[in-house]
Amino acid sequence: MLRHKINPGLELRLLQPGDAAALFAVVEANRATLREWLPWVDATVKVADSEKFIAGALRDRAATRAYQSGIWSMGSLVGVIGHNRIDPAARIAFPGWWLVPAAQGQGIMAQCCPVVFAHAFTQLLVNRIVVGVATENVRALALVKRLGFKQISTLKNAEVLHNRRVDHFIYSLVPKPQ
Repeated sequence: MLRHKINPGLELRLLQPGDAAALFAVVEANRATLREWLPWVDATVKVADSEKFIAGALRDRAATRAYQSGIWSMGSLVGVIGHNRIDPAARIAFPGWWLVPAAQGQGIMAQCCPVVFAHAFTQLLVNRIVVGVATENVRALALVKRLGFKQISTLKNAEVLHNRRVDHFIYSLVPKPQ
């Protein structure tokens, strides 16, 4: 998915090297809030880190079709959504997403996720989308439930966030029957 206009003020665009400065600026301006649930924030300390992330995402896209898109609202970068990994043999996608606090609560992610998921089912031909959500991340838990995900398990000690162990609920989404 190179570019998808969701509505006149909201679009997804594949992150490109020229977006690194904007991506870093968004992370830097929202560092304190983003780091609560995103372990990579503390390692993003200069524009070169965003450049490296984008370059890696473009390599992943070439190798596996996994991709990272910027979420642009009213012309400003407000977040990222895409597939962190795609397992082609198992036909499973593992997406991730985040929004800056100022863009939350406006239905942006509720509009972006279905577009990315539909693309995964119809173009990438996955049979399942799997996400792990920290058991204490109330906003993310509410979103995945609204999007139709079903909890399939709990993963204890799924990650370490700022020196504390965090459990994840694991959720699965399959395509709706035709």
